[in-house]
Amino acid sequence: MELELRGLGHDFGSLTVLDNVSFAVRKSEIVSVIGPSGCGKSTLLAIAGGLIAPSRGSAVSLGVPPAASLNPFTFVFQDAGLLPWRTVAGNVALALEGRPLSRKAQAEIIEEVLDRTGLCGFAKAYPKQLSGGMKQRVGIARALAARPAFLLMDEPLSAVDAQTRELLMEEFLALWLRDRVSILYVTHNLDEAVRLSDRIVVLSRRPGRVREIVDVAIPQSERRRPDVASELSAMQNDIWNLLRSEARNADRELLSLERADV
Repeated sequence: MELELRGLGHDFGSLTVLDNVSFAVRKSEIVSVIGPSGCGKSTLLAIAGGLIAPSRGSAVSLGVPPAASLNPFTFVFQDAGLLPWRTVAGNVALALEGRPLSRKAQAEIIEEVLDRTGLCGFAKAYPKQLSGGMKQRVGIARALAARPAFLLMDEPLSAVDAQTRELLMEEFLALWLRDRVSILYVTHNLDEAVRLSDRIVVLSRRPGRVREIVDVAIPQSERRRPDVASELSAMQNDIWNLLRSEARNADRELLSLERADV
């Protein structure tokens, strides 16, 4: 499936958070959105997934989801949101409940996605027994169980430490290279954006507007090669140069708003 965002704008009362945002996520692409704090990244993702109706413009899905897709647009959030009284398998099963599937079919799907995310040995574990990285794997497994045609990911690696983030990025790319599902990926981390994305949408400070769309021409499967490290580093530096002054001004504006509320 594909997604086109056309002239999106959104207001919360008198506060405009997005203004005239337009770009597309094509079939099998990973498109990241990056920008200063408060620029409307999460709001943009919520509009893309149909959780919020935009004040202006539209989010249009194109194409037909595969017949096996149980939930074409599926979210993965920063907090995996696991139910503490359910096991790992039980939390993954949430994506299948209420679906026209036999118990055997559900069990097969759960076993498959646990295997793909390296969780087979933890099917009977409870969330309190898991590390932060393992919990996030469960969240990803639950999303994959729904057979999504399109993933909407809101800073899914921001709550884990640097080492775990590195491991999860490698695992996530391996999953994506297998399935090639379309992904809109919101992050504040430049390294994640450059490592994972086909294109990177750079937003301005609030109200978020598209400053630039950066193409990453190197295939994801080749981005760990030493001979491309300098090119990726230079791209990351260029994006930071776009963001630096915007981020500084955004922080000042957020601080002013906090003081006004005191």
